[in-house]
Amino acid sequence: MSVNKKYFQLQDLILIKTSIEKVMLHINERKERSIFSWIDKELSGLWNFKDEELRNDIEEVKKYVKNEDYIKTKEKLQLIEKKIEEKINQLYKEMLNY
Repeated sequence: MSVNKKYFQLQDLILIKTSIEKVMLHINERKERSIFSWIDKELSGLWNFKDEELRNDIEEVKKYVKNEDYIKTKEKLQLIEKKIEEKINQLYKEMLNY
């Protein structure tokens, strides 16, 4: 994969991670009173993200958001955020070694 393509992939991952971080701040502050319609809109980049490794996790969290399940949404988003952070770090390493 070219450096340019890796850069754009890295940029997409950082934007998605930022959206997840915003949603997590909202969830942690509002807890059960979270506004799931806002969460759904904020995570639109995640819903459209095409990644085989994250596909099942994304579908699960999408279901939890739709069902307004505060606890499972929070848990799954934490897991996805960790996986995205790992992908970001891997891309940085690959770009440094290119």
